[in-house]
Amino acid sequence: MLNISVEKINGSSFTISPMSIKRDWMDATSEGHAYRCFPVTQSNVIGWSLSCLEDIEFIWDGINDQTQDHIEIIKAPKGSYGGRGQSSISLNTGLIFKTSDDISIFTINPVNYFNNDFETMSNLISTSFYDNPLPLAIKAKKAGEQVIIKSKTPLATIVPISLSLLNNSSIEIYDYKDQDRKRLEANISYGNAAQEVNSSGAWTDWYRDAVNEKGESLGKHEVKALRLSVIDSTSSKGNGII
Repeated sequence: MLNISVEKINGSSFTISPMSIKRDWMDATSEGHAYRCFPVTQSNVIGWSLSCLEDIEFIWDGINDQTQDHIEIIKAPKGSYGGRGQSSISLNTGLIFKTSDDISIFTINPVNYFNNDFETMSNLISTSFYDNPLPLAIKAKKAGEQVIIKSKTPLATIVPISLSLLNNSSIEIYDYKDQDRKRLEANISYGNAAQEVNSSGAWTDWYRDAVNEKGESLGKHEVKALRLSVIDSTSSKGNGII
């Protein structure tokens, strides 16, 4: 378990919440079949969602360079800035993250949210010493039209990571070795059985349950049900971090 704290500057209109498993495009799949894909649903709930409690509106003129004045901000949180160029807007989150020196905050585009109007730029912040609000920038994708990002729309996924654990790691690639062919035959059998089940419109759930096509255990997931939360200890509970 990681210890992360956030100082909320008075007037901040940004909110933090656990990522939801729900996605509109998944709801639209036949009988919600997309929710049966365990790798997708598990990735949906990695990290926390960062969103704004007020609408954000802007127009981009289509020029994508380092010069200013190509994005007109119509409505955004106080302190937002559109003069950074590169068709982007800096948003003032008003949220100062504090972690130990072996944890950093990785901010990415909201996981498995797809948007034709904007995309959130990824960044990595050493939050053990950085004493300013978490940076957040969105990049416009649609030119010449007013874009409205409705309040409470997820703008980013924030994921705490340990760079010290990741540092100096490597991936070593080997030739596939299977002298007795048992692994290869098992993979072929699994694939054929899965294809037969999937072609009937059903789901195997074998990966979710960590079993093969015979129901035999293959191992276990590191964590099968990820549970994250937010504790609101501010004086204005319910008006910011929820």
